[in-house]
Amino acid sequence: MLYKKREKSCKLLIMESLISRTDYSKEDYDECQKQVKGYEGECYFDTLIAGLTCDCLVLNDLLLEIHGTEFQIDVLVITAREILLYEVKNYGGEYLHKEGFLVSIPSGNSFHSPTERINRHTSLLQSLLETHHLKMPIEPFVAFVHPEFMLYDTSTIQKVLMRATFPKHFRKLNTQFDSLSKRHYLLADKLCELSSQTNRYLKGVPEYTYENCKKGIICSECKQFIPKISPNSKTCTCLVCGHTERVSAAIARHTLEYKRLFPERKVTVSNIYDWCGGVCPVRRIRSVLQKEYKPASVGRALHYV
Repeated sequence: MLYKKREKSCKLLIMESLISRTDYSKEDYDECQKQVKGYEGECYFDTLIAGLTCDCLVLNDLLLEIHGTEFQIDVLVITAREILLYEVKNYGGEYLHKEGFLVSIPSGNSFHSPTERINRHTSLLQSLLETHHLKMPIEPFVAFVHPEFMLYDTSTIQKVLMRATFPKHFRKLNTQFDSLSKRHYLLADKLCELSSQTNRYLKGVPEYTYENCKKGIICSECKQFIPKISPNSKTCTCLVCGHTERVSAAIARHTLEYKRLFPERKVTVSNIYDWCGGVCPVRRIRSVLQKEYKPASVGRALHYV
């Protein structure tokens, strides 16, 4: 049972916005593409998890904190017997595991093995559960989902899943016939609550300001700017790809983007008008904000929350 759905991380959403609105460096662009690739790999793994028939609760993208240390869990599955942790990686290529590192066979480049990360997360989660007087055994796995990933000499590394081993792994899970109890749901609720209280993870996001962001309405499909919207039109059409969207939906989408990028700035009609590049009618912006948000203060200080 899907208990916490997957959504694009705040970090990825911000980086995707900045690609369109700022002058990105190659390093920042590569980091964004890395985030996109990772998200695509997680979505693929979600399709496998969705096939589980055993009684379980699936929680995606948990951002947790214990004693000032934040850690993120890609996938957590609560079964009647245990908690399963999955670190999902979408690497392609051929690798060797050597002394805690994955070494690329063609290039010789190396980086820390994700098994070190998942073991650390397991320890942190165990401590977090103990802090809240919760206790369940935890089984960690690193899932390499890329179809062209190959890891040689796996005798020195444990809990690794690859495409060829996924079916056997999930068949074994489906042999569990025990039912979940109330305590399992309480555990899931607590983890979701703690995740919602943890500050958003933005490490690696390039610095940006409101002033250096290009303003305007961006097509939701091809990410190009829409230069003009007719004052009385209920829809806006991208001149590049032809995608059509309701103006009200575009305003609501860009208001969310504005709030995500600049949580310290107030949501006002004039601010959203400026953020949308002045191409959306003020009356349409006011209508959207009145419908989607609650007014705060009065008069010239009116803003929405």
